[in-house]
Amino acid sequence: MRLMVRLRAQADAAYQTSYHSKLRGRIWRALQDTRFEEEHSDGEPMGLSFSNIFPWDEITEGDSRKLLLASPREELLAAIAEDLQSDPEFNVGEMAFEVDGLSPLDVDVGEPGTRGVIETATGVVVRLYEQRREEYGIEDEHEDAPTYWQPEFTIEPFRDAITENLQRKHERFAPEYLPGPEAVDRDLFEGYDLIKTYALPTTVTEGVELELVVSKWRLDYRVRDDTHRKHLNLALNTGIGGRNGLGFGFVNIVERTRPGETELEGQDAFA
Repeated sequence: MRLMVRLRAQADAAYQTSYHSKLRGRIWRALQDTRFEEEHSDGEPMGLSFSNIFPWDEITEGDSRKLLLASPREELLAAIAEDLQSDPEFNVGEMAFEVDGLSPLDVDVGEPGTRGVIETATGVVVRLYEQRREEYGIEDEHEDAPTYWQPEFTIEPFRDAITENLQRKHERFAPEYLPGPEAVDRDLFEGYDLIKTYALPTTVTEGVELELVVSKWRLDYRVRDDTHRKHLNLALNTGIGGRNGLGFGFVNIVERTRPGETELEGQDAFA
């Protein structure tokens, strides 16, 4: 499930590319005094991902902007929505907004046979630690620190890492009887089209800044069966890769063609 937050700019501002920790802070403020507050630092997947504030551009007072939040837990989004209705001030660093409206959205990859493309709206963080580096023959002089995925490492470690990450989320949020993505002998996606990789200085906690290497992708899929559909929808709801709590790994469906539709019909219907 998703929550669309419509925002109205309260002042002129430059768009802050290092918005991540400030935006996370406003979302966590909305969860104060709820049963979700204790999950802030328990080390488990939160089951919450969110987009950047879009469109990405200089901000003029009165401008309209949007934010998308996604979660497999409807009650989590409901708690955030309740706070935003009672306290519409939505400041992200120097970017001052007020909540102008909220809309629930139901996003689905489609029934079996549906073909589509999922695009990473924010960069994907994939960290490879010592065991994984050894497995793929990746050398790194910093043995105890993670190595961020880069194109020269080939697609295999990226593919395996996002599947392993989604498996962990599956174990927390999916029914026990449903096999996870690691139990299925097929890839999550049919195609991996890398758009770009880039380094992004990011404040992860107060006073701590890391330079994360992130990647953006177009990911082709064809829904094989109901189990695969649930895995793909979980990725839509939780994000892919790591650091979802900072807004990384948020994904959107950008193309979808249902069984019996032509590609053009499918894109027109989705639009």
